[in-house]
Amino acid sequence: MQKTLLLLAIISALTAGCFNLATPPSQISGAYTSEVRYQNYTCEQLSAELSSLARRENQLVVAQEQRRQTSMIQAFWIGYGNGDGIEAAELANVRGEKEAVRKAIDMKGCGTQRTVASRKSPAQATGPLRPEIKRDLETIEQWRAAGILTEKEAEDLRQQALHP
Repeated sequence: MQKTLLLLAIISALTAGCFNLATPPSQISGAYTSEVRYQNYTCEQLSAELSSLARRENQLVVAQEQRRQTSMIQAFWIGYGNGDGIEAAELANVRGEKEAVRKAIDMKGCGTQRTVASRKSPAQATGPLRPEIKRDLETIEQWRAAGILTEKEAEDLRQQALHP
């Protein structure tokens, strides 16, 4: 009987450390933000906003991960973690804003329609890249590097930019 009680006490102590741990950053989804907020932005402004939001998201992921580590240490020693803080809420907001900016970019057709409309003939694509095409390709690469586009999406946009 004493062994059973001791075993239950040990199990309780070990599972108590799992209470109120901070949420992993990968499990924090974006809060809804309307893309209407960004409807008057130009493509360049949307790109700058998206880059800024991506940098802020990276900062918040690091902060949330640090909070999670601290919470796990606290839970180990006293049996109760410190849970989520302002970092998790702000991370959800930033991810929601990034999604809204992406929708605004899609609605405006940034990087695709402007490039196709600005070309006079497909023969020009065989020579040196025109500045606006080069800028569009750089933007696509920035978005891919920031995780805004998958590799396949980036390749599709590159093909659209180079071959109307």
